Amino acid sequence: MTFTQGLIASGYVLDTENFDDCYVKTDSEGVLHLYQEGEDENEWNYVKMDDDFNVITEKTFTLD
Repeated sequence: MTFTQGLIASGYVLDTENFDDCYVKTDSEGVLHLYQEGEDENEWNYVKMDDDFNVITEKTFTLD
């Protein structure tokens, strides 16, 4: 299973209109979780935002 397939299996949805090609999921507390492919190969960005779109956490990581 690819990382993208894992996101979809976990309930993430590709949002090309509102979040610039991010995989997005809202948890039960209204917190947004976003994953977006980075510029480099196997690079991903993760952003966690509250319901007012304030960034709580932001990380960039590389898949092996």
